[in-house]
Amino acid sequence: MSVLGGILDISDERQRGLLIGRIAQEVLSRLSALDAKDENVSGTVVLMTSHIPSPASAMSKLRENFGGELSFIDFGVKIPFGLPNVIDAGKESEGSLTETVASAAGVVLLAPKIGLLDSIAKGDDRDFIPYLVIRSMLWGRDVSVLLDFEPPRFRRNTFFEKLADTFAILQDMGVRLLTYKCAQKGAEGLCLVTEADVTEAWRSRRTEIRRAPGAIITPAAKDKAGELGIRLN
Repeated sequence: MSVLGGILDISDERQRGLLIGRIAQEVLSRLSALDAKDENVSGTVVLMTSHIPSPASAMSKLRENFGGELSFIDFGVKIPFGLPNVIDAGKESEGSLTETVASAAGVVLLAPKIGLLDSIAKGDDRDFIPYLVIRSMLWGRDVSVLLDFEPPRFRRNTFFEKLADTFAILQDMGVRLLTYKCAQKGAEGLCLVTEADVTEAWRSRRTEIRRAPGAIITPAAKDKAGELGIRLN
């Protein structure tokens, strides 16, 4: 008999072949189960976490750098024109959103607030969005930040010093920093208003500076504007 008590008789060449086949099939099945889903990740998920100045310019930059395979998670931004593949974060569970991010090869933070970047740089993942970004780094994803302003130059003992440190830490963590042009002067307004912008307006005998919705105004710019009587509209 080739089978005794349900045990294959490995001295039988045919039964031995069946046993090897079964073992091979089981090994392949287990290896397939162990294959991490992230080895087959694709596309880029864009996290929209705050107001996006000049959204058309932002979308153009995204497509230029990441191609057409884009999906979006909207954390209450409600971008003012239609986009394909938009997930409303308010209607999904955190687990579902995490799975969506985990299945993407790249993650982009679009025009995030400075405080959010600071939390990520510090490794503080108590809030959900920093958690998603930090997890993406740990999973080995390509993580990028698309800024609506050019990173300001380092200036000691100013707001810019802290900002420069945050950007440097993020880059050390492997985050790619990209920028897109917000509104031009005279159009929507400035996306970043600095003390130098206020001084330039005063020297040009202008009484106001137009700023884009959601623009960053440095503390020094606010103080200078008050001192020189420049309105920030």
